[in-house]
Amino acid sequence: MKKVILVLLIISTISYAKNLRLKDLPKELSNYYPPKSEKMEFVELMHILSTSLTGVVSNVKEDDWQNAQKWAERLQENYLRIGKMVKSWDKVLKKKDVKNIVEAVKSKNRSAVMSSVQAVGKSCVQCHKTYRLSAKIKFHAPDFSGTNIEDPVTGLDYTIEDYMKAMTNNMKMMRIYLIDGEKGKARKEGFDFIKRFEGMTQMCGDCHTGKLSEEVYFGVEAKKRITSLREAVVNGELIKINKNLKWISENNCAKCHNVHQTLYLLKEKFGK
Repeated sequence: MKKVILVLLIISTISYAKNLRLKDLPKELSNYYPPKSEKMEFVELMHILSTSLTGVVSNVKEDDWQNAQKWAERLQENYLRIGKMVKSWDKVLKKKDVKNIVEAVKSKNRSAVMSSVQAVGKSCVQCHKTYRLSAKIKFHAPDFSGTNIEDPVTGLDYTIEDYMKAMTNNMKMMRIYLIDGEKGKARKEGFDFIKRFEGMTQMCGDCHTGKLSEEVYFGVEAKKRITSLREAVVNGELIKINKNLKWISENNCAKCHNVHQTLYLLKEKFGK
């Protein structure tokens, strides 16, 4: 039995031994993403390159060498822009291979085209494996660090982190006071929690402007649960309170946290 447990522990250790490592990005890449640029030039460049590469391959397969040359030249021109935009990446570009694509298309050498396309494509895939997750987190994940929300309880501006802490504390203290027999204090904490929960619509509404988002997070069912929670708080019904808080936690809090909090915590690893 001891041997079985030891084997399981070893397997468990191996399973969780792999660490996630985020490769930091060249500083100049920040010039092509918000807040420095709203044009997303580098993302646009990636789309152009992907389309151009596909344009070359599809036209070569159809023996349309004229259009293949058009896409090959477009590919070469834009591929070289990578090195101009991010100088530290210039030295790793497959310049010879991308040039060979153009020359092979001009000479209508199908096998040479495909060989060079494969080399360029492989370099793209390798770069994506190294940097794409970091770029997604650093440049695409929303940054809430500078966002404030007016607290409906105190009337003060809170950071989102402080607002969430206050709301979480209301929830915990409401339960504690009820269990301790302090119904008046529990009622105040419960009402403050509800005010803060409903107050989040002002923050979420800045981005989630569509009616569908409002219905999902603050729709009819959520309002029913809040009404039920308010009644339970007034009557000091702990079981009913817990039931409604569980639903809110699973259908509102957890969904938002899974979408936003995970990426935000990873984003913090890069620093400012």
